Amino acid sequence: MAEIDELLIAMRRVIENARLLSTELCDFIIAESMPIAEVMSDWFDQCQSKDRPISEQAIVRLVEQRQTATRIKASRLFSGIELAILDDWQALEVKALALSLNALLKAPYVFRRTRTPIPGN
Repeated sequence: MAEIDELLIAMRRVIENARLLSTELCDFIIAESMPIAEVMSDWFDQCQSKDRPISEQAIVRLVEQRQTATRIKASRLFSGIELAILDDWQALEVKALALSLNALLKAPYVFRRTRTPIPGN
């Protein structure tokens, strides 16, 4: 729990720094943050065993392409200091996604994709 609290404090600090420096940067970070549902879907598509812990390295591999595209887009819009804040955010985002996925996988039941027939079809 302390790890989560520290992560949330760090994320709040980074987003506050972004807001103080540039509202546009803050809005950009919020708009470009990767939803956990996308990461979870990608992981389920690639992972053979659905109940094993997912490492930060695995999350990095899953989000690296999107983060690179985000960084390229940001490099056209923001200064070096703003890009450094974006880098900090993206690093924290990976940790948050890994913690979230692992918490979901440790839940009493694991979400699995199933094909539920639609009534009447």
